[in-house]
Amino acid sequence: MKFPLPASPRSCLALAATILLTSATIAAAAGPTPAPDATPQATSAIYRDWQLHCVTGNPADKTAAPKTCEVAGVALAGDGKGVAARVVLGRPVADKPVQLVIQLAPGVWLPTGATFTVPGVAPIKAEFKQCVQVCFAQAEVDAATVTAMKSADRPATISFQDANRQAVSLPVSLNGFAAAEDASKQ
Repeated sequence: MKFPLPASPRSCLALAATILLTSATIAAAAGPTPAPDATPQATSAIYRDWQLHCVTGNPADKTAAPKTCEVAGVALAGDGKGVAARVVLGRPVADKPVQLVIQLAPGVWLPTGATFTVPGVAPIKAEFKQCVQVCFAQAEVDAATVTAMKSADRPATISFQDANRQAVSLPVSLNGFAAAEDASKQ
């Protein structure tokens, strides 16, 4: 379908004026545009080797937490160029314990789970919960482990077995964890 165009410049201007007036009338009928909320819905910050991610809850939803944060670190692949694993700590519900989630690529031996070891405290055994494109192991973390992570001068370690039941151990830098964890409480 073709639309006929006005033949003269004067009729082009008249058409443009009609379109502008119509648009202005429609916009005025719709009412004023609400001002955008100046509060960010989500924020991220990097603290050396750790990232902090926070999401602000909907203030209209009285059951939602006002703000939830998680800190995430990585274990690099042997060549140092890729990520072999991710470690995330967060408290999804304010009155519940901190949760540890370890994310690994498929090809892990699921029955043995994964272990997160922080210098100076007992290792945390994380049970695999699901594998889709990645595998997730989860466990609760006590306050002593978080404190040990904040003051550690050596890396933590993720240990698991691969699909061939070979032991794999990956270091996780704790540089920046203390600052990220402290910022998550603000």
